[in-house]
Amino acid sequence: METKAIIIDVLESLWPKNKAKGLLAQAVLMQEVNKGVFGEDAGEKIFSGCWLLAPKSTDFYKFRFCFFVHPSVLKLNDSDIAPKSILGDKYRPFHAIAEFMDNAGIGTVYAVPTTDDGKLPFQDLKIRNFSGLTWHLFSFSNGEFISREAQDFFTRWDGNRGRASSGTEWDLQTKNKITDLSEPILTELLLNELFYSGFVKTILRKPLNDPYDVDSFLISISQKHIFPMEIKEKFPAQNSRDKFFGIDAGRIMMLLRVCLPNDANSVYLIRELDESGKFIGWKYMTLSDIVMTSSWNLQAGGPGMGGQSTQTIRLPYDHFKDFTASEITEDNLKNIGNLPKDVKTIARQFGTELLSKFYR
Repeated sequence: METKAIIIDVLESLWPKNKAKGLLAQAVLMQEVNKGVFGEDAGEKIFSGCWLLAPKSTDFYKFRFCFFVHPSVLKLNDSDIAPKSILGDKYRPFHAIAEFMDNAGIGTVYAVPTTDDGKLPFQDLKIRNFSGLTWHLFSFSNGEFISREAQDFFTRWDGNRGRASSGTEWDLQTKNKITDLSEPILTELLLNELFYSGFVKTILRKPLNDPYDVDSFLISISQKHIFPMEIKEKFPAQNSRDKFFGIDAGRIMMLLRVCLPNDANSVYLIRELDESGKFIGWKYMTLSDIVMTSSWNLQAGGPGMGGQSTQTIRLPYDHFKDFTASEITEDNLKNIGNLPKDVKTIARQFGTELLSKFYR
C-alpha cells in the first residue's frame, strides 16, 4: 500500500467523519497556496495553524498555550532540531506569530516529532500504538525558543483520565477529497493529530479545558500585521428572507481573545460549495465586519441557524468578499490589518454579550 493510502487509513481511525469534513478546507487552502493559486508569494504569507490547549483545572486561564507541530518527522539523533534551524525562511514569520500570541497572554510551544529512522511507524499507528514517536518541545520565552522535556512540560497539567476519540468511517465524497491532497499535506495533518490524540490524550492522558485550534495565520511582515484565520467548507443557508453563513460563537470568542490585545483583525474564510458539493469559490469576512454584523443581529435578538437561540451566529452572505490573490497584497493587508477604534469598543461589548448569551 502506498504511503498516502496508509496515512489516510490512520487518519480515518483517528478522525470522526465530521472532523474529516471540517479539516478539508484548511488542507485544500494550503494545497492551493503551494500551487500558486493565490499568487507566487502566498506561501510566504499563509502559515499553518496551531492547537490552543489549556489544562482542565479551575485556574486553566493561567496556562493557555498554542502548540505548533512541525510538518515532518526528523531523526531522533539529529544534532539540531531547534525551530530556528529547521524552519529556514519560515522562522521569521513564525517568531512574529509567537510574539503575537505571547502578547495575547498565550504561551507558544513548537513541537517536533522524531523517530529512530526519521520515518513514521505506520504499522504501530494503525493499532493506536503511539510510543514510537518522541516529541521535543520548544517554548517561547523572552524572544527565544527554549528546549523543554515534553513529559515534564505537562506535569503541572492536572489529571490522567483524558482519552482520544476514535474515528468513524468517512463518506465516499470526503474520502475522495482527502485522497486528492498531497502526501506532505496529509503528513502534516497526521502529525498534528498524533500530537493531540497520540501524545497528549493517549500517552499522557491529559484532560483539557475546551480545546480549540487556529486554522491558519495570514501574515504581512512588511506591514507588521498578523491575521488568525478561521477556515470552513460549507454552502450558505437560506430562509424566506436571508442567505447567510454561520460561525460558531466560541470561534468568535477565541478570535476576540487573540486579536483584541494585539489591535489585530482576523479572517473568516469560506470554501463555498453548492448543495451538490461543487466548488463555487473562496469568500471571506474580517473580524471587524463580523463584529459589526453579528453585534447588530444579537442586539436585535436574532435567532440562530436552528431557529432558536443557539451558539451559531448568522453572517449575511452579501457581506462576504471574494478571496483572491489581490486580497492578500501588502496594500490590502495594510488597509484591513487593524481593528478600528469604534470596532474595538463594540467588540469588547460583543464579547461580553456572547458570554452572557451562550456561556452562562
